[in-house]
Amino acid sequence: MASSTRRAIIDLLAAAADTADSTGDVGAVGAERGPERHGLSAAEVGSALDLHVTTARFHLERLVAVGVVESLQRRGAVGRPRKIYVDARSRRPGLASAEALQAFTELLTSAWSAAEDGTPGDPERAGERWVRERAEEPAPPVAGTRGAWLGKVGMAVDLLDEWGYQPELGTSAGGRTVELTLHDCPFLTMARAHPEIVCGIHRGLIRGTMAAVGEDGADVELRPFVTDRTCSARLTTAATFHRAAPQRT
Repeated sequence: MASSTRRAIIDLLAAAADTADSTGDVGAVGAERGPERHGLSAAEVGSALDLHVTTARFHLERLVAVGVVESLQRRGAVGRPRKIYVDARSRRPGLASAEALQAFTELLTSAWSAAEDGTPGDPERAGERWVRERAEEPAPPVAGTRGAWLGKVGMAVDLLDEWGYQPELGTSAGGRTVELTLHDCPFLTMARAHPEIVCGIHRGLIRGTMAAVGEDGADVELRPFVTDRTCSARLTTAATFHRAAPQRT
């Protein structure tokens, strides 16, 4: 229930952001002048989704806590500023595709909304499940050669690239271990605030991808923030390689 409600809230705020017009004044206390960011109050969200205002505010504040939604103080003509909520992605352009951003938002809310009180569930399993539900073909056999293994790792590299990373690849142990250096996480602010959630999802995505290509026995290690803006993923196969038979011409 909580997960579906929060997804509906995010969709509602995203729709509000799409109607934003460039007036030259955001109307938010302490904010810089620029394109107005349209948002909704807790009462407006509750009215649109048939929720009590207290329930709407509870879910909104949970989404604020994980960085998916931001709260602003909006000035009116008279009286005190009112609190509104906006889609945080509306001012966070990144390298990730729109599809990846939407998928990550769903994964984030799903992981965070496992319990009605908003306590985190298992983000790694959420990431694995997301990949598994989209697998279109049965998993192939475990790779028996270095080339076959590296080809499968390439699937994880492609996924990370789609999600906005700039992965660099290196190998060791005769190609059995692949080290991926991940630059400029597109979800950096959220990852710093909640690495157990954001990095858990990404570890699950990598693990799920490797399972989908038949490498569910591979060891997947994700090391967040090896530098201020760089993370590292290490993938190691448990298989023993054999030499590929030469092809006859």
